[in-house]
Order: sequence, then structure tokens, then C-alpha cells
Amino acid sequence: MQMDRDGNGHVYLDVRNIRITYIPQTNRRRNADWSESDVLRIQAYKGDESRALHRGAELPVPSPDALLEFIAALCTVYNGGLRT
Repeated sequence: MQMDRDGNGHVYLDVRNIRITYIPQTNRRRNADWSESDVLRIQAYKGDESRALHRGAELPVPSPDALLEFIAALCTVYNGGLRT
């Protein structure tokens, strides 16, 4: 997978219609939510033909365990949906 950089210099990857951006704590404004932690920003593109993004969500990632918890939750929700 090839990572790119956004206008602020943060690395990101596109996975289909989703953009995942890594924002280090050192680049967070003091008054920003979760300013004490690195975050992953997860945004969806507004359409097939547009490069515009919805605002999205930010996941604080203070440790690798937080990221693993998120990945496990994604797998659990997906697997649970398959069984219904």
C-alpha cells in the first residue's frame, strides 16, 4: 500500500471510499479534542466523482493497545453482522 501526504503533511491511506489519516500528538492544537494523544482520522469521500471528504471521526491512539482494540471491534462487528 502506498501512503500519501495531505496538505498538512500527515500520512494517509485510502481504502476504497475511506481515508485514514495519522495525526501525531505533536501536530495537534492544544484546544483540539484528544490533544494529548496521536489520532487516526477516519473520513468517507462524499461521492464517486468527488475528492471532497466528510468531516469524519477521530480515534485517540495513546498506545498500540488502543489500535488493536479498534481493529478487534471492527472484526467483531463484521463477524456479528454476517451471522444475523
